[in-house]
Amino acid sequence: MKDFKRKANIQQLLQKGFSLMELIAVMAIMAILAGTLAPNVFDAIKRAKSDAESQNIVALVSSLKTSIIDRKQIPTSSTSSWVTAISVASSFNDNDIEYNDFGFRRRLVFDPLFFTSSNANFPGLTQNQGLATAPVSPRIMLISDLTRNVPSVTNTSTVFNDIWEQSNSANIVESTDVKIVRLNLTDIFHRIILSNESTQQPSYQLETGTVISIPAANGGIDGSITRYVLDSSRLSLIEASLLGAGTEQMVSVVKNDWTSRYQTNGSSWYWGPP
Repeated sequence: MKDFKRKANIQQLLQKGFSLMELIAVMAIMAILAGTLAPNVFDAIKRAKSDAESQNIVALVSSLKTSIIDRKQIPTSSTSSWVTAISVASSFNDNDIEYNDFGFRRRLVFDPLFFTSSNANFPGLTQNQGLATAPVSPRIMLISDLTRNVPSVTNTSTVFNDIWEQSNSANIVESTDVKIVRLNLTDIFHRIILSNESTQQPSYQLETGTVISIPAANGGIDGSITRYVLDSSRLSLIEASLLGAGTEQMVSVVKNDWTSRYQTNGSSWYWGPP
C-alpha cells in the first residue's frame, strides 16, 4: 500500500511540471550562460582561423619558391600572375590563394630594389640567358589581413623596408590579425663564370633558352662571361665550331656558384675546371 501511494505521489509531481517562475529562472540561467559562452566560442573560432592563416601563408610562400625554381620564372605583383605561379606548385585552388578564410584579399609585395639600385616596379623574370649582374635586393613579402583586403603598398624601398623590418614608420603592422611572411631569394641565384682560352667561340645554353656565345680569347687573355642563374638551372656547355652550331660537350645542373673554362689539352678542346 505504501509503495502504491509513493508511486502516485511521484506521478502527480511529474504531471505537475515546472511552474512559471521555475521556467523563468531556467531561461535566465540559459541566457547568462549563452552570453558568457558565445564570445568565448567566437574568440576560439577566430583564434583557430588566425592560426590556420599563419600556416597557410607559410605554405603559400614555400610553394612560390618551389614554383620559381621549377619553372625558372618569378611572377609580378599582379594578382593573376602570382596566384598562377603558386597554384602550379601547391594543392591550393586559385581562390584560396588570393583570399584568406575571412574572405579578404592577400597581397604579394616586391622590393622596388629587387634588380636595381633605384626604385622600380618589379617586372617579373623569365630566365633565358641569365642575369648579367646579381639582384640587388631580391625580397618578397606575402601579406594577409583578417579584417580587410590588404591595401596597396607605395612602391619605394623606404616603405618596403619599414614593413619588412617593422619599424615605427611601417604602415602595415604585424599583429594577430595581420600576417607577413618574408622571402629572400638571394640564396637561389648562383653565379656562373665561363671563360674561353680559344680564339673561336664556344657557347652556353640555360634550359631551352637562347644559345649564347662566349667571347673569344684575345692577345692571350681569356674571353669570359659572368651570369647569375636560378637554382637547379640546366646549363649546357657547347664546343666552338666553324660550322656554326657546335656539339654539346657538358651538361650541369647549377646548385651553387660554378666556374668552367673552354681549354685545350694540345689535341682537342674541352670544357673543364679552370
